[in-house]
Amino acid sequence: MRQKTEAADDLQDDFDLDDSFAAPSDSDGGDGGDSEAPDAAGGTAKKRALRGDDAPAAAEEKKKKRRKKSSQREPAVPGAFAVPRDVDAQAKLWNEYMLKAHPGMTRLELGDVGVQRQHVYAVDSEPAAGPEFLVDLARTAVSTGKAKGKVAFGAPQVLVICSSALRVVDLVRRLRTVSRRPVAKLFSRHIKIDAQKQALRGMAIDVAVGTPNRIRRLLADGDLKLNRLRLVVIDCWQDSKMRVVLDMDDTRDDLFAIWSEVLRPASANPDYMFKLRLA
Repeated sequence: MRQKTEAADDLQDDFDLDDSFAAPSDSDGGDGGDSEAPDAAGGTAKKRALRGDDAPAAAEEKKKKRRKKSSQREPAVPGAFAVPRDVDAQAKLWNEYMLKAHPGMTRLELGDVGVQRQHVYAVDSEPAAGPEFLVDLARTAVSTGKAKGKVAFGAPQVLVICSSALRVVDLVRRLRTVSRRPVAKLFSRHIKIDAQKQALRGMAIDVAVGTPNRIRRLLADGDLKLNRLRLVVIDCWQDSKMRVVLDMDDTRDDLFAIWSEVLRPASANPDYMFKLRLA
């Protein structure tokens, strides 16, 4: 029976779901499903007799080969995705994944919607690598002073885009030290979009963290504003299945649409000063 496919954000935002329960098993279930129909001459029994003790030996050999192949794979270590720091390498990495997400896109078309080195966020004093790198990077973009004419309601200085609601919640806890203002959590299912819109209209924020689908909708409806934005962080945390937000089927379409439809066009406006950063 065909199972119903979950929506991207619904699946990722289910707090009761652990990736380990959804991981495919290494076991292939054996050969029990391939039945053999005996013929009039007892052909099936004859084949089994000819196999003798070779069948268990062959199965054991197959298991050994499978274990050896598995041991040679890269271990699935959450968070181990390597992100380059050089601005050109960052732009190249983004564009490579964008081309993978849109196989029909030409290099010429990529030049109009891709990331160039001038779009990548860089600071003179780069934070040290480590578990707090993203938090330290966010601090470099948050100004505590009041910018004249720039309303803080629904207008973060730092926008972090993550692969799942669980990851959002984790980063919200860590990013609370960046500003005295609350950190906005922007994801679906557990929080209705109308409630988020109402909160953003009356909430002064410096940092917002969310999933691509919800952020895309809030940007399109104008409830999430760009007028104070300085840094857009693409959180490249790797889950237990070796996936990142750049290549997940659930997230990549919305992620690249946020850039090509909203952020890239807005970056040409001199009133906007934001940059992109993979971290």
